[in-house]
Order: sequence, then structure tokens, then C-alpha cells
Amino acid sequence: MEKERYEEVVYRYSDMVTRIAVMNVKNYDDAKDCYQNVFMKLYCYNKKFESEEHLKAWLIRVTINECKDYQKQFWKREIDIDKLILGQEDQRLIILPIVMNMPSKYRNVLYLYYYEGYSTNEIASILKENHNTIKSQLIRGRKLLKKKLGDDFYE
Repeated sequence: MEKERYEEVVYRYSDMVTRIAVMNVKNYDDAKDCYQNVFMKLYCYNKKFESEEHLKAWLIRVTINECKDYQKQFWKREIDIDKLILGQEDQRLIILPIVMNMPSKYRNVLYLYYYEGYSTNEIASILKENHNTIKSQLIRGRKLLKKKLGDDFYE
């Protein structure tokens, strides 16, 4: 898409994309992330649109899909546990014994991720496991930790 045309489209449909994103993700900051991704996809899109209506329909569909993808991201679903572990040092010390008493497949992943600061790719390499296996163990470990801590810990 030519630069002038791209700028025109952004100007014309910016409000619409923002409204759809806010309506779907229910948070303005997250909506702005989706907004940026939508217009980045538009910028990289190499095909011609048949009409202005086709362009508008494409933007609506891409915005909705981008919002769904954004909400599916595993760290978005587990943000409470991230805030909990990455929060105050005394909370980390309270949680550490619980983490250390978990099954080894969860214990190792949680410890390396939160206490040593490794990424899931690095953990996969260290433990010689598949990256998706590590991500699954991290998600399951978070759920188990949340269950062991109980709802009272979050209030």
C-alpha cells in the first residue's frame, strides 16, 4: 500500500478500529496494542482491496481477530500470578517453599522463570525439553500454585 493511501486509511478508520478494540478487550491500553497490530498488518498487506467496503470489512475482521488473539495469550490469562511473583520480595519468600514442594516438572520451570529470570526458550534449552512443553508446564504450574495459595492470598 502506498504511503499516502495508508495514511488516509489510518486517518479515516482509526476511530472505528479503536472502538471495536475497546469493545472487545475492555481496556484502552490493550485496545491500543491491538490497534497498532491491526494497522501494522494493513501496512504489510500486499493485496489490493476491491472497494472501500472491502477494506472496511477487512479492518473490522482483522481487528476482531487481533482482539481474540490478544485475549488468548497465556500471559494475559495468568497476569495475577505474574504480578504476585514479580511483586514484593517478601511475597517471593513466602511463595518459594510452596514452589519447592511442587512436582519437579512444575517446580523447575516456575523457579527458573520467576526466580532466575529465564525465558521459556532458555528453559527449554536448559532442561532439553520442547518449548511448547515448557509453556504448558508453566501454565499448569501457575494454576497449581494459585490453587495451593488459595483465593485469600490475592485479596
